[in-house]
Amino acid sequence: MSKILAYIFMGAVTASPMWSHASEGNYFGGPVGGTDIRNAYLPSDTGFYGSVVAGAALATHMYGDNGDRENSVQAHGDQMVGALGLLYVYPFHLFGGTVGTSVQLPVTAAYLSIDNRHEYYRGFGDLYADLIEWSKYIGPVFGNVKSSRSDLPYGLTIKLAYSMIFPTGKYNTTQLQTPGHNVFFYIPNFAVTYLTGPNFLGDGLEFSAHVFFDFTSHNSATNYSSGPVYDIDSAITERFGRWQAGLSGYYARQWDGDIQDGLPAKPDGKHLVTAGVGPVIAYDIPSWKANVKFKLQFAVANRNTLGISRAFVVFSKAFQ
Repeated sequence: MSKILAYIFMGAVTASPMWSHASEGNYFGGPVGGTDIRNAYLPSDTGFYGSVVAGAALATHMYGDNGDRENSVQAHGDQMVGALGLLYVYPFHLFGGTVGTSVQLPVTAAYLSIDNRHEYYRGFGDLYADLIEWSKYIGPVFGNVKSSRSDLPYGLTIKLAYSMIFPTGKYNTTQLQTPGHNVFFYIPNFAVTYLTGPNFLGDGLEFSAHVFFDFTSHNSATNYSSGPVYDIDSAITERFGRWQAGLSGYYARQWDGDIQDGLPAKPDGKHLVTAGVGPVIAYDIPSWKANVKFKLQFAVANRNTLGISRAFVVFSKAFQ
């Protein structure tokens, strides 16, 4: 059971940071809640795994094209979000690695105010799917690991995946923000996780990173094309017994500008930069074949976006 929990997905189907501005829809692709610890792991046993995500966000300031706070713009927003995720691990291996597919459906209720315009919106968001993901355990790279915890994946694990977001959510062109975005996202991504040997704090220090490359389709309703974005989710945590705790963060940057009506969107392509950091803590529950995770993230850098604080709770369980 402990080996199953060592590999069970922790938000792998739970990065769309809420309200992240990359385009007119203030959004870039990824799962709700982002990814952080155990990024490269897939469960070792065939079967279904589920997750429930609950999150909240608070936005208080708008940041301009130079990354400075725009004091002339009055901005405020608060949002509640939930999501259901389902992962299936296939009963075969490919090149010595585990293969899976996952989906996640979000729902949101929010308030957003920009200057004198105040709006509420709610509804189901766009469907996120890891169409195919492949994870392989490599093992220790820097010598052998001496530990009594044979259930932990000490050393290096890698994961490759191709993901998409489908425009299934509620959308219109008249509001400041909507749950859906009327575009497809094409998201090749990869992850690495390295667990060191035991130390004076516990069973090992884990370094985990997940890199997403987000490409969107053209929005025919507004004649708008969002520029591509890369997003890096990462965490440094210590594992001790059933617990895991440390810091998680994200950094996203748009490397090509947005286009509307054949011209660069104002200002100067509307390039996105957003980053945040905060604590993360998780707890395995072997008797339930489950675990629970909490994380809190504060914005530390922004460009053409709102400054947002976020909190998420994720519950994951094996249906076996």
